[in-house]
Amino acid sequence: MMAPHVNPSAIEYGVVLKGTGRIQIVYPNGTLAMNARVREGDVFWVPRYFPFCQIASTNGHFEFFGFTTSARRNHQQFLVGKNSLMQSLRGPEFAAAFGIDEKRLKRIANAQHEQVILPASSWDSSQD
Repeated sequence: MMAPHVNPSAIEYGVVLKGTGRIQIVYPNGTLAMNARVREGDVFWVPRYFPFCQIASTNGHFEFFGFTTSARRNHQQFLVGKNSLMQSLRGPEFAAAFGIDEKRLKRIANAQHEQVILPASSWDSSQD
């Protein structure tokens, strides 16, 4: 799975080159906007500020080509992982926003070792 992220300056487009997978997009308020199965030849797009991730099928590979449309530099903001926003925002305010203490927030943030590609987890293959 490619770690959930947002594009702050651009729309992202993707073309599935090989295999199958899922594209999951949520609205900026965190509710589900789309959970679609995609396969070779499919095209998808994600508006800026909409968190999303690409998830490979459990029974094969998933290759896609992605690009953004912006004249400005667009730096993906990852929501989880070693270089995520959670790592940069660790502090009393962020911990308070989740109703936890800073020590617990630090344990959660430090448990994230991967940067962009996250390892497989259990997945209901009937959804592939």
